[in-house]
Amino acid sequence: MPVVARIAPTPSGYLHLGNAANFALNALLAGAEGELLLRIDDLDRARFRPEYLADVFRLLDWLGLRPTQGPEDPADFHAHWRQELRMPQYLDALEHLRGHPAVFACPCSRSDLAGGQHRYGCPTAGIDLDAADVSWRVATDAFSAGIYLPDLVDPAGFRVAVHEEVPDFVIRKKDGTPSYQLACTVDDVLFGVTHVGRGQDLLPSTAAQAILSDLLGYAPLVERITFLHHPLLLAGDGEKLSKSAGAQSAPGLGEGIDREAVFALARGWMAGGE
Repeated sequence: MPVVARIAPTPSGYLHLGNAANFALNALLAGAEGELLLRIDDLDRARFRPEYLADVFRLLDWLGLRPTQGPEDPADFHAHWRQELRMPQYLDALEHLRGHPAVFACPCSRSDLAGGQHRYGCPTAGIDLDAADVSWRVATDAFSAGIYLPDLVDPAGFRVAVHEEVPDFVIRKKDGTPSYQLACTVDDVLFGVTHVGRGQDLLPSTAAQAILSDLLGYAPLVERITFLHHPLLLAGDGEKLSKSAGAQSAPGLGEGIDREAVFALARGWMAGGE
């Protein structure tokens, strides 16, 4: 099976050194003979900005990366690659999940459900999926033992406490559009993704997608995709780098940072170092 690695940024802020190293890591996972997919996750239109989209291509240019699949520039993205164009596939997946005993409708917000409350503790349990102003959620109480995720460079892998980390995660938003978890799971199958490098902060997201993969009848996620969950880079104050916190993008990644240093960091992750 050919290797297909993906770079999948969200244009919701300017990218930073951690993003650059992640791009490099996925290029290394693809290798010289594999495919490198650029997939821009733009379903969150409230935070989408044209300048953030342009920044993705600026960072790719700075790194000297040329994905073998995906948009060549912002115009190509808007014409051929935005996620809205794959909406029929996402809606088909949601219809496949309609009626599944693990899927339920919920009018609650994230803050309403804080603390791990699940459907059996919600006074609106049993509401119709087609009711107004409800999201669709997956009940995670059945996964109290956690989900085990093998990892490329960590022989012990990771065990994710799904019901604590992503309790009753959303698959369809209140406006009827698919959630990130649903779209990402479907996209990885559509594009035949086989290798993914992502930060360890996204382990709960990977676990949620493993559950969704099973519910949708796909081959098990960890059999389809080899994951490498890398450590996070920290800012000078010890906090993780964040697009929303205004971390600088390439070429302003930091004094003394060059492309080779970024690739060296990614190679260290592949070797199991931090």
